[in-house]
Amino acid sequence: MRQEIRHCCRLWKDHLGGIRFDQATGPLERRSAVGLTQPILPSDFFDNKIANITRGAALLDGGLIGAKRSWSFWHHIGRPHAANGFRPGRNIVNGKLVVLSGGGLCQLSSMVYHLALLGGLTVLERHSHSLDIYEEEQRFTPLGADATVVWGFKDLRLHNPHPFRIAFGFRVEQNRLLGELISDANLTARHVAFVRVNLERPWIQVNTMVDQRLQASTVYEQKQGLQVIS
Repeated sequence: MRQEIRHCCRLWKDHLGGIRFDQATGPLERRSAVGLTQPILPSDFFDNKIANITRGAALLDGGLIGAKRSWSFWHHIGRPHAANGFRPGRNIVNGKLVVLSGGGLCQLSSMVYHLALLGGLTVLERHSHSLDIYEEEQRFTPLGADATVVWGFKDLRLHNPHPFRIAFGFRVEQNRLLGELISDANLTARHVAFVRVNLERPWIQVNTMVDQRLQASTVYEQKQGLQVIS
């Protein structure tokens, strides 16, 4: 109920502010693209994680962002509950791993964020995870490339500054998530780097550099080996 109230409040605030998000889907003439491939690694509720990422990928696949238009993760995904095809999975909430519907969607939102950086999109809203729970061999994406999403509270929102349309392409194949940012004009990939700055344990900082310019600076608390609270 709290999430629903917050979601409605955000919708009303967007309405008052004249904020509109592209929700169109459809074919786009493919002239150029930037892409990423990530493994979907075994974890708690692994079958559910695969199912949730597959469902989310299907909902985002083919989503268009017109020239000078904006885009919202939740406006395409909808509420991540059973009626929308999502299953329980693990999520980080208040520094703990807990079971909630839609667990695993943060891998999808993180790939969207990484693609947006590569494609030169403007990031209007992005939230990092508060914790780094992975050992190096467990990472599916670089530390710093994450974007957590929470229905009603935290969204991933982007703006297309280009004078042409772009579209997302997503699919899941053999426990891999494949994503593309497709354009019907020339799209030059940016150089993106995630540079770590060691702080006093258990903290670590990551500076996100796009074409050698600072895009974001994120500090994580390292808690490798954190267990799910059932």
